[in-house]
Parts: sequence; C-alpha cells; structure tokens
Amino acid sequence: MTDLTDADFIKHLNNHLNSGGVIAFPTDTVWGLGAIPTRHGADALFEIKQRPHEKHLIIMSDSLAHIRPFMKDYPRAAFDMAEKYWPGALTLGVPVTGTDTFVFGGVRVPAYRPFQDLCGVIDGHCLATSSANISGRPPLSSADEIRATFPNIIVIDNAFDKMGGQPSTVAILDGDNIKIARQGAVIIN
Repeated sequence: MTDLTDADFIKHLNNHLNSGGVIAFPTDTVWGLGAIPTRHGADALFEIKQRPHEKHLIIMSDSLAHIRPFMKDYPRAAFDMAEKYWPGALTLGVPVTGTDTFVFGGVRVPAYRPFQDLCGVIDGHCLATSSANISGRPPLSSADEIRATFPNIIVIDNAFDKMGGQPSTVAILDGDNIKIARQGAVIIN
C-alpha cells in the first residue's frame, strides 16, 4: 500500500507530476488517472489515454477552497450546490463551446478519504482527471491492471475504503438553469 506519509515518496510524486507525469489513484467510484491541471498536464492525460482532445477533463480536489480558482466562470448556483453537496458525488460543469487541451469540463470534490489524503500531499491540492483506461475501453479495475496498461505512471494504491459506488451526478449550470447530464449518487432538489 502506498505510504502518503513518506516524505521521500511525496517529493518523488510531486516531481513526477510537476514534470508532466501522470498518476493513477482510487476514488469512491472508479480508478482515475490524474495530472497537474495545466495545459502540460492535460496534454499528458490526453496522450496516455489516447483520448480525443474535444473531450473534457474534470478537476478534482480535496476542498472547495482549493478548487475555487478553477471555477472563475461558474455561476453563484454552482457555489451554493458545492457548499450543499461537497464533499460528495457531484460533478459541477458549465457549458463549454470550444476546447483545447486546457479546457476542463467540470469540478468535483469526492467524499473519499484515500483521494483526500492524496490531494493533501500534492502541490496545489488539485488534479486534472479522467477514468483509468484507454479512451473508449472499460475502466481498469485494479492497481495491477493499471500498472500493466500504463507502466510509466505512479499508481497510488491506498484504497483502504471501499470503491465502486454509484457514479457522480453531473450537473451543468448555465446561469440559473441546471441540467442534469448524468443522474448519479446525488439527487438534486
């Protein structure tokens, strides 16, 4: 199991991420791939996943405070929902008309202690994320499958809590209008 209290490992992890490296980590739903939320990090995710650039990435963090800088174009309703449902299985997005490798499609703060522990030791506390798989294929379901598929990444194997919950609810906010793009674990009322 990955030791996120080991200072040498944390330094190695941050050097890897800050130099454009990708990591894999457990979440409350599926295994994810992550990189620093910059153009360089996003490009690394698109490349390793063989993912089309018109698809978007999600930024995940351990708190609203850390993810707030990525929510500049979000309406007030997004912050109200974040305060009500985070940490939790809710992804908040705003409409995106065009994209490049720097555009992110949503933000989320999972209620999953192993992921929060990871964010707690990452510079900036945020990751650009996507599911752990080659684009178009099913998500990988174990650390061993991830290591075999992506041998050049760091796998954070700290899933001491159960994985595999319902997917997150995806809410797209356009001003005061809320569209549920995917109904998941959180029921919006």
